[in-house]
Amino acid sequence: MKILLLIFCLVTIIFADIPYERKLYETILPTLFKQKPIKVYTNGKITKLLQDSEQFRVVSHCDATVVLLLGKDFTHLPPECSTKPIFATDYKTFRSPYSIGAFYWRKGRPQLKFKTKILKKFHLTLPDGLKKYIQ
Repeated sequence: MKILLLIFCLVTIIFADIPYERKLYETILPTLFKQKPIKVYTNGKITKLLQDSEQFRVVSHCDATVVLLLGKDFTHLPPECSTKPIFATDYKTFRSPYSIGAFYWRKGRPQLKFKTKILKKFHLTLPDGLKKYIQ
């Protein structure tokens, strides 16, 4: 059932006019963060993608609600961002102590994961539909 739901979501995202990456972030992140628009700090690779969204405001400093860290590049993350919740796109980054969750591809299959302990640390609650992805 999980795989069927994930495939349905991915097909919907892929065939939408909005780029699938942005649609994914617009689906998951607002369920965790109630502030609108959500202030997002990124490592620069998808700034333009998020700037086109009404749900996000990309910030260039760590006065952000969440850090969207693409890839494995922790080296360019400012120290003040290291204590913010991180949503990752890589398994290695997901294993970091501040990563609340991740969406990445492994062996050609999409993986969506969340960490209960870190979600509680940041006082974040997953909706029932995403609780099955808790690790």
